[in-house]
Amino acid sequence: MSVNRYLILLVCIALDTSAQQTGDRCCFPDEQFRVLKGGVTATTRTGFLGFVFGQTSLTEEHDSVYDFTNNRFATFITRTILDPNYVEEHVQVIEEPGKDYVWVIDLYKKRCLQGEKDYYPFHLERCIPDYYTYGSTYYMGNGEFFADTYSVVIPKPSPYYGDRSHLFADGYYVVIPREYPAHGVYSVSMSQQCLPLSETFIGHTNSWKVSQNMASSMGFYNYTVGIENPEKYFTVPDYCKNEVEKEDNSIFSWW
Repeated sequence: MSVNRYLILLVCIALDTSAQQTGDRCCFPDEQFRVLKGGVTATTRTGFLGFVFGQTSLTEEHDSVYDFTNNRFATFITRTILDPNYVEEHVQVIEEPGKDYVWVIDLYKKRCLQGEKDYYPFHLERCIPDYYTYGSTYYMGNGEFFADTYSVVIPKPSPYYGDRSHLFADGYYVVIPREYPAHGVYSVSMSQQCLPLSETFIGHTNSWKVSQNMASSMGFYNYTVGIENPEKYFTVPDYCKNEVEKEDNSIFSWW
């Protein structure tokens, strides 16, 4: 089955179930919180680079803080590339309001990049957006824990569709209101207390100008109300003031 047919099938299933229920489009109970996220990602670079680099599998651990009060986000990412050398990377990412770039800092190499805001294909939204399609409600264990799933199909920019991309696949997706450096199917699972549980993505990404197919499955855990030490997450290291690199996607092996 081709990727396009697979994506269309997923969306058809989501639309069919959404006709039965709509889910609770809730908002996070807290405007400031810390949450951990971990999982696996597999990528394959497209075009000639696919033959050069082949497939890449890795594990990821994110220690993230969301500050919706001040409209900012930061995370520490540990990524272990699953090759014979088991390369491990440690990166700090800081996004602040009023700036047209994000800080991406290699903590081992002490190298700093000011890059475009396309480093992170997805952010948790403050509230479940209206353009997310409700999928289903499920329970775990003996039925004492319930959660809702939502998904969105991010269209691929195309000269054939342009602003008419809602016509693709007989209208089985909507055009989302902001640009992403990715296209495919993104799904998120939320507890009925509106806490994040998991997210998945299958599709294609152009993050940091690297064209690659990607499949990712992540789980959220250890949700904590408030940000105990915001300086730890939002302070740019002093060594970044001495030398800053601009949009050089080669400084990190995974971008």
